[in-house]
Amino acid sequence: MKDNILIKLMLLSFVLLLVVALIAYATSLPDKKSDALETAASQKIYNILVLGEDSVAGLCDLTMLVSLNCASGDVNVMQIPRDTYYNFTDGNYKKINGAPRALGVSKFAQELGESLGIGIDYYLAITTDTVKGMVDALGGVTLNVPQNMDYDDPDQGLHIHLNAGEHTLDGESAVQFLRYRSGYVTGDLGRADAQKIFMAAFVKKLGTKKDPILFYKLLKMISDSGKMNIGERDILKVMKDMSGSDKGEAYYLTAPGEAIRSEKSGAWYYILSRSCMNEILCERFGAKNDFDLSDKFVDKTVKRFYDIYEKRCEYKVHTADDIENDFLHIN
Repeated sequence: MKDNILIKLMLLSFVLLLVVALIAYATSLPDKKSDALETAASQKIYNILVLGEDSVAGLCDLTMLVSLNCASGDVNVMQIPRDTYYNFTDGNYKKINGAPRALGVSKFAQELGESLGIGIDYYLAITTDTVKGMVDALGGVTLNVPQNMDYDDPDQGLHIHLNAGEHTLDGESAVQFLRYRSGYVTGDLGRADAQKIFMAAFVKKLGTKKDPILFYKLLKMISDSGKMNIGERDILKVMKDMSGSDKGEAYYLTAPGEAIRSEKSGAWYYILSRSCMNEILCERFGAKNDFDLSDKFVDKTVKRFYDIYEKRCEYKVHTADDIENDFLHIN
């Protein structure tokens, strides 16, 4: 994972895919140069928001922040659980997975960056159908399924049936793996860890492919179905800025907090730890302001929520090697 800028960039999973594919595709895309990326480059950090949208419900099963530190070469990937409390509307639904649909991806990216105290320079939203197509185009992704997965939801048309052990998943099976959570003791946190396993496996498989036509095909899948705010010149500039460091590591973590059930509605929420988020955002994402100055991530009138928000919640940071060597254990 060190010394090779292409491999370091591939650790961004779908974002990386966009970077690599644009080398083959750059001359055919219209220029959408981003002023925000120019600012990030001068600071030597790019922050990228990656969203994975449920093709049926329109909610986001994946909300992920990626930082590229051009000085150190480090890549940081932080997942924000889908049940995270986030007060983005006057309605009753207060979970972050509904915010992109309600606000639109662009507005959500801007609002989320302000709440986190960072600049989000680039956003990318893709659907589960796109993930399915990408995995099939790669010829499948090989990973270890941590446990038997059986779940049926006829209302969503969701049927998950996977056996524990090492498998090469096709697109349909990969989507099942990514969406499963009911059998994990830790629920959505277990699914977030499974997403880490998938990202590492996807990147490993992508790294074996040297076909620019395949990269072009994968890029088209993203650009045709996704929502993004970056042009080819920006991507090439990011690559140039990242090439200034010949070292670096990839780090994966889940935003620290705790799950709690609302006494009023009965719904489960994940409450972030303010002090831990401040620590992570400053150290890994170049935060310029304190976390959550507008109290988007907490309802201070609910004492049980506020108690979690104000306490320190332990968290683990995993390297890509940790994940590949099965040091990440899902409960």
